Order: sequence, then structure tokens, then C-alpha cells
Amino acid sequence: MSENEVSNYRLEVLEKDVSVLYKKVNEITLTQAQSVTKLDSMLVTLGELKANVESIRKRPATLWDKILIAIISAVCGVIVTGVMR
Repeated sequence: MSENEVSNYRLEVLEKDVSVLYKKVNEITLTQAQSVTKLDSMLVTLGELKANVESIRKRPATLWDKILIAIISAVCGVIVTGVMR
């Protein structure tokens, strides 16, 4: 084999290797883009879940506030009724 043939062979091998690497890099890029999209979707869902948990956490306090207001109103009603007689 002449030096020119060896160089051509090596060039062909390198071109094939570069082509394979290029395809792999494109696949990785597409996979990463899909992962980012999924992660963004998960973050949005997590934010919604946090908001829902926070509203559920506040709900018992709101119920207790309503119960306390009802009791105070009843006591005040009894006192006012007693004073009016």
C-alpha cells in the first residue's frame, strides 16, 4: 500500500467515526431536551401540589376560627338576652 492509500483509508475511517459521534451527540441533545421538558412539567406540578397542600394545611385553622366565632357569638347572644330581660 502506498502512503496515499493509507492516508485515504485513515481518512475514511475517521469520517465514519465522526459520523457515528455526530449521531450520538444529536441523540444526547434530543434526550436532554426531552428531559428538560419533563423536568419543567414536573416543577409546575410540584408548585401546584405545594399550593394544594398549603390550602389543606390552612383549612383546619379556618374551621377552628369559624367554630370559635360561633361559640363567641352564642355566648354574646346569651349575655345580651340575659341583660335585656
